[in-house]
Amino acid sequence: MKYLLFFLGLGLLFVACQQDNTNSTSTPDEVDLKTALRGTWQTFQINVAVNTADGKDTFRTESLTQEVWEQGYGMEPPIYYFQADQKFRLVHRSVKGEIIDQRRGMWNTFGDTLVLIEPENTVQYIVRIGEGRATFRNFRDWDGDGAEDDEYQGLQRQISISTDEGE
Repeated sequence: MKYLLFFLGLGLLFVACQQDNTNSTSTPDEVDLKTALRGTWQTFQINVAVNTADGKDTFRTESLTQEVWEQGYGMEPPIYYFQADQKFRLVHRSVKGEIIDQRRGMWNTFGDTLVLIEPENTVQYIVRIGEGRATFRNFRDWDGDGAEDDEYQGLQRQISISTDEGE
């Protein structure tokens, strides 16, 4: 029964996430990811399927939208700046435009995989990209239970081909 609920919930999450992205992403073979990612990308939604939530044999989904960031956290959705020299910045701003948090590091791609390397952390995403939109997927420990078993999906929109803004 728990597996049926897991797959049902996971299926519902992906159906809901695909509404806006069905025709807007390309397969990795069609796009040079390193070239396509250069520029400025804003996260407009994050969806997470949390497995074994709160240390229990349960399943739940969470979704962060621009409204949740602004009203719940008093901040704008995060913005990635991918520079041609393969440096990146991830910037979180308050709704007033002040920088709250900023991370810097190096980025590279390998096929359909984006690797972000920061001084204290390395993260990999499987990326689908096309028509000014991208989906970053991976597994992570979203609920803090010590297991990287929560499926993360970050939906991005390209807001500029430049990375000059926000320095």
